[in-house]
Amino acid sequence: MVFGKIYIAKREVEGKMVKPRFSRTQKGQSTTLFAVFLPAIIVLLIGVLDTLATTSRLMDGVSVTNLAAMAGAQEVKVLPNGVIQTTDQAYSTATWYFVQQAPSYVQLMSVWCGQTNNRPSCIIKARVETAGLMLGGNISILPR
Repeated sequence: MVFGKIYIAKREVEGKMVKPRFSRTQKGQSTTLFAVFLPAIIVLLIGVLDTLATTSRLMDGVSVTNLAAMAGAQEVKVLPNGVIQTTDQAYSTATWYFVQQAPSYVQLMSVWCGQTNNRPSCIIKARVETAGLMLGGNISILPR
């Protein structure tokens, strides 16, 4: 067995193995990409937040409208012979429930109570304001 020492100059090894990270022509490339993509990412984030807020408001409006319509439908009279009669009490009950429960961004458009598919029912149309971050305006809640 032969034992010996090998000496390597550090400067030569580092110079051969390590390459420069960026050439002189690519110095501002990352800054330019950041400046281009940052506004796009911000717009995307605001759009996602606007969609989430508007969806939450829309779900509130649908639930309020559904509860008011069910309360109004319970006030529609069904006679023993199967005839369905609409009363003023059904309209006022549905409207009262809606007004009591609806947040400020949900507005009542119309209330109709009567017979649908041979069953007592109430149909309520409402309008929900969007959150307004990107999308402005109103979304109507219409029955199917």
